[in-house]
Amino acid sequence: MSFVIYDLETSGLEPQWNVPLQAAMIHTDAELKPLGELSLRCRLPAHIVPAPGALLTTGLRPEQLEQAPLSCCEMLGTIARALQAWAPATVIGYNTLKFDEEMLRHAFFTHLMPPYATSLSGHRRADLLTMVRAVAMLEPDALTIPLNGMGKPSFKLGDICRANGIALSEDEAHDAMADTRATLALLHHLREVAPTTVATMFALADKGMPSRMLASRRVVLLGGVSKLTPVVGVTSNPEVATSWAAVDLTVDPADYLDLPIDEIVALFSARGVRPIRTVKTNAQPILIGYEQGCHALPDDQRDFALYHERAIRIGEHAGFRGHLAAAMLARFADREPSPHHEATLYARGFLSNDDARACARWHASPWDQRLEIAAAFSDERLKAFANRLTLMEAPQSLSPLAWQKGQAWLRERLMTQADVPWLTIPRAMAEVATLRQTLPNDEAARHALLDAIERWLGERGRFFQLAA
Repeated sequence: MSFVIYDLETSGLEPQWNVPLQAAMIHTDAELKPLGELSLRCRLPAHIVPAPGALLTTGLRPEQLEQAPLSCCEMLGTIARALQAWAPATVIGYNTLKFDEEMLRHAFFTHLMPPYATSLSGHRRADLLTMVRAVAMLEPDALTIPLNGMGKPSFKLGDICRANGIALSEDEAHDAMADTRATLALLHHLREVAPTTVATMFALADKGMPSRMLASRRVVLLGGVSKLTPVVGVTSNPEVATSWAAVDLTVDPADYLDLPIDEIVALFSARGVRPIRTVKTNAQPILIGYEQGCHALPDDQRDFALYHERAIRIGEHAGFRGHLAAAMLARFADREPSPHHEATLYARGFLSNDDARACARWHASPWDQRLEIAAAFSDERLKAFANRLTLMEAPQSLSPLAWQKGQAWLRERLMTQADVPWLTIPRAMAEVATLRQTLPNDEAARHALLDAIERWLGERGRFFQLAA
C-alpha cells in the first residue's frame, strides 16, 4: 500500500469555525519513495476571521490571505481529487488524527464534499505522533525524546526532528510543505530504528485489528500519552461500532461491576484513575499484546495472573456488559445539538446517498445550474452551505435580493457582539491587544506582523460598518 503524507496550516484551531489556508501532500510508494506532491494555498473565505495567534504562529501576513491563487473551495476540491487518485493509501501526518483530520472533515462537509474522504476508497488513517509515542514507550532507546524548557518530554514535530538529526528549523516549522517533508523523513527514520513497533502501529491503522483485539476479551495494553495500561475490552457502543469501552485492570472490578448505569456514566470522566477507557478503533489506538509490551510496565504492575483473573471476572459478570453499553449511549443523550450547521457534522448521521450524489452534481455543474440542484437537497444544512458558497464564489449568479440577504448575513456574522462560538472581528481585535501585551518587546518582526493584522482587521470592520 502507498502512503499519503500531509499537513495543513489553518485559520484557527477549532475545526467547526475555521478552514485550511495551506496544504501540502506527498504521495509515496510502499518504500516511502515520492511519487508526486502538491503544495497549495487558498484565499481566506469572507465569512471567517483568522485567529491572530494562528497568523502569528504561521507567519502569514494578511495580504497573503487575499492574494493566494485558489479559493478555499478550489483547494479542497484539489485535495479531494488527489485523495481519490492516490487511493488506496495510508493517509498519515503528525498529530493529524486529532487536528488536521478534523479540520479537513469539517471543511469538506461545509463545502459539499465527502467529509470522510480519508477513510473511503480503501484508505487507512494513521498518525506519526501516535507512533512516536508508541516507540518512546516500547523502544525508548530507539528514539531521542527532547525535553522542553520545563524539563518535560517534548513531542513537537520540530523538537523531535532536530533531536534525531532531521532538519526542520523554527523558521521552517508551520510551513505545510516543510512539515510534510519532515514528517516523511521522520517516518523513514522510525522504520529504521524501531521496525517492530512501526509495523505493529501500521497494523492498528486498520480498524479491524484493534476491534478484534478488544473483542477477544484478552488482556492487552492500551497506550496513552506516556504510559501503557493493562485493559480488557468489554463492549462496543451499540450505535457507533468503532467506539469501544475497555476497563483498566489495575483497578479492582469490585469497585464498579455492580454500579447502576448512571454511576457508570460518571466513571468515564472520573478524576484520578479512570476504570473505564474509551477506545476509537478507527483512530490507530496504541493497543499492544501483553507479552509484546509488558517490559514497558513498572515492575509493580507486571502481574498478568491478577489481570487475567480480573478479565475473566468482568467477562462472566451477568449485567455489567449491558450496563456499560447503556452507559455509553447515555453519556451524551442530554446534549443539545448546536443550532449552527457547521457544528453538526457528527450530530445527524451520515449524508444520504441521494444528497451525496447531488453534491457531486453541484460541483460538476455551471454556476447558473447550481441553485436549482441545491434547492433539491433534502438536508437543510447542505442548502445553507450551498447558498454560502454561491455568495463567496459566484455572487453574480444570485438575484439582487439574495445578494442583499447574503451581505446582511455576512455583516452580522463578522461584526456581531453576541456570544457566538466563532471568532468575530471585535473579538479578534481584543485578541490582538492581548497578544501585544504578552509578546516580548525585542521581537520586532512579530510586533510588525501584529500591527499589520490589526490594521487589516480594522479595515474590514470599518468596511462592514459603512456598509451597514
